[in-house]
Amino acid sequence: MTEFTYRRLGNFTYHVLTEPVMIRSVLTRWILPEIQMDHQEDPGQPWTVEWLERAPLLAFKLAAIPLALIQPRADLMSYETPTYCFRRSLHRRADEREQAMLRGVSIEPLCVMKEGYELMDGYTRYSVLKRYAQELVYAYVGEVEP
Repeated sequence: MTEFTYRRLGNFTYHVLTEPVMIRSVLTRWILPEIQMDHQEDPGQPWTVEWLERAPLLAFKLAAIPLALIQPRADLMSYETPTYCFRRSLHRRADEREQAMLRGVSIEPLCVMKEGYELMDGYTRYSVLKRYAQELVYAYVGEVEP
């Protein structure tokens, strides 16, 4: 069983992991399979290919970082097909998540790559945090260890 610590930062409560080995375990169990599923559904999405290649090379650490540093992927934010628009879907999901967050439901830290502070996971949470102009947010920041 994973032992989370609850921390408040800004207007919201996070459930966080502090040990890099536990962070990797959770990301491997939950986040990578989600990215793999996205890739199987649409192999033409370049972000899923890049994240699947890079994620195993990254060591993640919990950090409180300025929200302004985090960069959503422009190609993902503008992704649209005849039947799907990522930005519209994200807006709807953020509306739903916002209500839960305002009621005090804890959230996971965002998942970002230190190089360029690219947002890998947590676009819905990111959207709500941005709506509420959070200066600092918790993130699992991944970088290639030397």
